[in-house]
Amino acid sequence: MTDMTRLEISLFQNREVRKIWHRDERYFPIHDIVFVLTESRDVKTYIRDMKGRDRELAKGWGKISYPLWINTRWGRQQLNCCNTKWALRIVQSIASPRAEPFKQWLATLGNERMDEINDPELWIQRAKIRAIEMWRKQGRGESWITKRLQSIDTRNSFTDILKETGIKDWFEYALLTNKVYSVWLWIPWWAQWYKDVKWLRKHDNLRDHMDGLEIALVDLAEAGSQKIIEEVGSEWFEEVQTAVIVWSEIAWTARKNIEDKIGKPITSKKNYLTEKQKERRKWLDAK
Repeated sequence: MTDMTRLEISLFQNREVRKIWHRDERYFPIHDIVFVLTESRDVKTYIRDMKGRDRELAKGWGKISYPLWINTRWGRQQLNCCNTKWALRIVQSIASPRAEPFKQWLATLGNERMDEINDPELWIQRAKIRAIEMWRKQGRGESWITKRLQSIDTRNSFTDILKETGIKDWFEYALLTNKVYSVWLWIPWWAQWYKDVKWLRKHDNLRDHMDGLEIALVDLAEAGSQKIIEEVGSEWFEEVQTAVIVWSEIAWTARKNIEDKIGKPITSKKNYLTEKQKERRKWLDAK
């Protein structure tokens, strides 16, 4: 797994607690832990006072607190986080009737992780469930969710076949992915251009902000490319790139035919950012 974080949301007694996967370990924002146990209106002050009361905790704070970049409702921010071991240490310093249930909740998450390590298929199933829950909270329809799940399967199949051809370097993966976008969008720029059009940032997932038709066209390019690679026996980067270009051009033709029929472009500035995210980005762009 890479050093990039992967955010998930869990509920403890109907309160949201963010979980961040980092280097194959689960981390929690310290703010979330303190808030769900204390419901303090000023979490920063509570943490400062907590360290003042618990000198040993304060001494080890450099090991306990680990800053991670996380996508929040207000944009990407760096939050102080801790792993499960240190989360339990923080809980010991908080006098709250919720402390013991929270420990049990952490233990349950630990057991789930062990189950997932022993059974990767279980992890995949749970990951899909978590993704569906997140998309529903964001207001996505069931039809969109079905298409998005199918696109994930198509993408995984596409990257699997790339590995079989000898494509291993991350940069080559990025080049081939961008080739898919640059051809079917018929633009000289890469995926980042379309992210800019949709007002997305580097760590936003572009496909999460596409509509069903856009997703279908990307799927067409990748699924078709996979078929050619398998049938022809393409090897190494140049041959694989040729296959990608062929099917991306077919996807572009399909796009133009559809646009001629409906009388408007398929590509658009539409995204699924929340209002708070949009306000945050307006503020950042104005600085």
